[in-house]
Amino acid sequence: MQEVIAINEFYDMLLKRRTIRAFRPEMIPDDIMNKIITAGKYAPSAMGQQNRHFTVIKDQTLLNDVVKATEKAGGEFVPGHTPFYSAPAVIILSAPASFKFNREDCACAIQNMMLAACSFGIGSCYICAVLPGLRDSSIMDRLKLPANYVPYGSVSFGYPAASAPEAKARRTDDVTFLP
Repeated sequence: MQEVIAINEFYDMLLKRRTIRAFRPEMIPDDIMNKIITAGKYAPSAMGQQNRHFTVIKDQTLLNDVVKATEKAGGEFVPGHTPFYSAPAVIILSAPASFKFNREDCACAIQNMMLAACSFGIGSCYICAVLPGLRDSSIMDRLKLPANYVPYGSVSFGYPAASAPEAKARRTDDVTFLP
């Protein structure tokens, strides 16, 4: 039997994806953004319910208002820090407040979107520090969410302004194999 060596591009991409915290101002084309969202929709969901809602925000004024609402609710940021890193687009993931696995469903969708974005050369940053602001009633009204849905996470998307940082060394004491 002949030995076959194959390069798994997806696996390589998993290892190279990094959080990006500096973005160029140009918008992501709609066809690419739609592919990123579709990747999120294909993420696993509890019992196949697909209880997630994707809100795409390109309005920097709304994003600034989310930050103000977060600070008003007691959220603190490092002085001069911009929580969304001036990304040209942010996607908010919401789910029904009463659904047992809402956080998990949103997290799975977020991971799929971040990986899809990486495949298109687009950077991303998973952001939860702004959840108090996203859940402020004045912001919730502007997000136009389905009834009884609340935000569980957000992701900044954009073209990286600089090269991605190198990966940190990975722990070697965090896996146990049981017989």
